[in-house]
Amino acid sequence: MVRIAALILALSLAGCVTQPAVVSAPRSVWCDTNQPRRLSAATVATMSLAEKQDAVAHNRRGALWCGWKP
Repeated sequence: MVRIAALILALSLAGCVTQPAVVSAPRSVWCDTNQPRRLSAATVATMSLAEKQDAVAHNRRGALWCGWKP
């Protein structure tokens, strides 16, 4: 019985000692994993309107969050 109580005590204390993982800011992670989309005129000519809007939104987000320059 003493061994079971000691095991329960050890397990409960082990849970209190661990530290949570450090979570990076979402914007920082996004900036680290993305880069500006620089598309050629030929590529833009073949893109749909939705694809063009997505590329513009991506680059605007990068300019705002990451400081990308046009």
